[in-house]
Amino acid sequence: MTDAVRRPDPPERMCPSTPATNATVFLGMITPAGRVAYVTPQMPADVALAVAATDAPVESQVRLAGPCVTSRCGFWTGEHCGLGKRLADSYQEAVGPAEVDLPRCAIRRTCRWYAEQGRAACAACSHVVTDTR
Repeated sequence: MTDAVRRPDPPERMCPSTPATNATVFLGMITPAGRVAYVTPQMPADVALAVAATDAPVESQVRLAGPCVTSRCGFWTGEHCGLGKRLADSYQEAVGPAEVDLPRCAIRRTCRWYAEQGRAACAACSHVVTDTR
């Protein structure tokens, strides 16, 4: 009798732009120019929450990542993340092919946007600031 080969479970997909209430990873700081300066290696969200100023929403100061909540998110289409697709499409339309050198990102291996949209979503990601209004 042979044992069935057990395949590893796919990684839990991470949302690269989650509100602080769902955050598990500190992805990066928002620069004065409105771009993300990524933090590597991966750091827990608690680090960002501890250093964020209290006079503005934390999401306007840092980018946070957390588990993708699929159907509990307004961007979920039923099959994929609609926000990741819109960002990738918009970026490719405005800039053209994705940048050759992608930013160093602590969650790329598990990122929902990258898994579904590839390099274009990854290149657009540094331009995203989470709106919690």
